[in-house]
Amino acid sequence: MLANLGLGNIPVNTVLLVEEDMGNIKSIFVQMATQELLGDMKKIVYLSTSSLNEEIKGNTLLITETNRINTFILVEYFYDLNSLLCLCQKAEAACNSDSDILSEPALREILDADICIIDTFSYLFMDEDICVIKNALSSFAAMSRDNNTTFLLLSDMGILSDRSEKIIRAIVDGIIQFKTEYMGSKINRYINIPKMPGSPPLNRMIPFNVNGKGITIDTRERVG
Repeated sequence: MLANLGLGNIPVNTVLLVEEDMGNIKSIFVQMATQELLGDMKKIVYLSTSSLNEEIKGNTLLITETNRINTFILVEYFYDLNSLLCLCQKAEAACNSDSDILSEPALREILDADICIIDTFSYLFMDEDICVIKNALSSFAAMSRDNNTTFLLLSDMGILSDRSEKIIRAIVDGIIQFKTEYMGSKINRYINIPKMPGSPPLNRMIPFNVNGKGITIDTRERVG
């Protein structure tokens, strides 16, 4: 997906924030990226606070069956924040990867995953204070370096406090923002990438469309 924007592939060993002012375009983006990554034989753990679209689940299942791999671990309706934090802070004496405190066994798969997706990060942490959020991000960053894992954190703008959102943007390695602009009866959609490891900041927002095939970059020049 990022290659279409001239940014190469999703950076490895990083914590990336994918946020949106409203809607589910961020989920469409990440699910499209998931299918590409599975095609590249990447192991993905997808933690969703809701349920994935049946078509998306069907497509990912088809990819894994075609390639004879079992590298897509999906946990739906996930809200067990304590177990996730326990796993990510496994160096602490009270928690380790073999601890019985993990109520969801699939979480252990994060330890050797290439990609861990949290959809939606803002809902999972909406009742937590800033210290918990900072500690979680620090743990994700440490895991990304130690275990060669990339974290994709999906977030809805406005769910967390303004200060929390600013701190998250400062801590993460890269940011992808989906923005919507209303002009009369028209809707314009843009991708903004304020920072991304290994790439200079873009000097403009990138227009895009959403159709039955997913997200496509709008190559037309817009006036105004």
